[in-house]
Amino acid sequence: MKPSRRLLLVEDSSTMRRMLSSMLAEEGYSVETANDGLQGLAKARMDPPPEIMLTDYEMPELDGVGFCHAVKQDKDLRAIPVLMLTTLGEIKNRIAGLEAGADDYIQKPKGPDEFRELCARLKAHLRLADLNREVTERNRQLEAAHKKMSFELDLARKVQFALMPRPPKPRGVLRAAVRYKPANELGGDVYDFYRLDNNRLGILVADVSGHGVNSAMLSGMVKALAAPLSLAVMEPGELLAGLDSAAEQYFPEGYFCTAFYLIADEETGLVRYAGVGHPPAIIVGPKGPRTLVSNPGMLGIGMVDGTAGSVDRICEGESLVIYTDGLTDAMDPSDVLFGEDRLKTVLQSYHGADPSEILSQVDRAIAEHTSPGRPADDINIIVVQHHVG
Repeated sequence: MKPSRRLLLVEDSSTMRRMLSSMLAEEGYSVETANDGLQGLAKARMDPPPEIMLTDYEMPELDGVGFCHAVKQDKDLRAIPVLMLTTLGEIKNRIAGLEAGADDYIQKPKGPDEFRELCARLKAHLRLADLNREVTERNRQLEAAHKKMSFELDLARKVQFALMPRPPKPRGVLRAAVRYKPANELGGDVYDFYRLDNNRLGILVADVSGHGVNSAMLSGMVKALAAPLSLAVMEPGELLAGLDSAAEQYFPEGYFCTAFYLIADEETGLVRYAGVGHPPAIIVGPKGPRTLVSNPGMLGIGMVDGTAGSVDRICEGESLVIYTDGLTDAMDPSDVLFGEDRLKTVLQSYHGADPSEILSQVDRAIAEHTSPGRPADDINIIVVQHHVG
């Protein structure tokens, strides 16, 4: 058996109050009564509150308009439906009642048909109130879930950033700086530095498709798989082929990554490099820019049998820049890409600046290009510079 719905009847006429409360009780309502607006407010604030209220229009102390206004100003009561009962049928009275906050305006029942109409309207407003409560509860649950998810994402973001290493201290003529900016709380870009023998430095930059939680987890997997391969002091092409084979068993269908890996001699600036599907690295200096091109393809799907590498040298006064495609793919409000040529222009203009200053200038150029928006993809940039002097 369903519990009785709690109803508050505010009516100054004792005869009407007794008659309506008796008839409503027969319809299954649990009726509480009040003889004026002030007493009605006091009873409305009792625990538990009524689920619906009926109020007369004309009453001493506090009339129906004042009662409705007070109820709708109370944050604990405003969601409860209020139906105004009256013998006053003029438009100005109906407007006054509705403007005060009444959810409905009904003539006092004079016979069975009018009472059935009153009961039907009560049920309709209760259905709406039940739906509103259900929506409110679902919103509360969603808000709680959102707060929990935001907390967990923020924690994951802090963990991800903690796993991103700082550039190693210089052991020779090369010095490095890095900038990593995920598009969301978590990113799919990953980088790492590896101290190798004979003063050689390994640098990996990889970009997992997409961004967010899935890509972030896979980027961590790429980092974990690449580390032991780097310790084997493989040639860059061999490392990327090994990474492709190792990652295949972990990457879900539809996911892949691009990568660029180099081994730099910190005494001479000589670099051996290879890339798969990755944007070309750029070297800028007094003689202008040149690119270190990647091979076509994708990693993580088991399609790379072997990858050819190449050799170059970061000469004195030159800077090598490795980046992910979130940088060049950043769009302005007209969907114009930032592009490789614009990047080369910025890099060439500041090629002799400190690596951190070069990164700041790229950041500034990207922000100006995308304003008032922001890049839609993760951006990772590493600058390796042959220090002058």
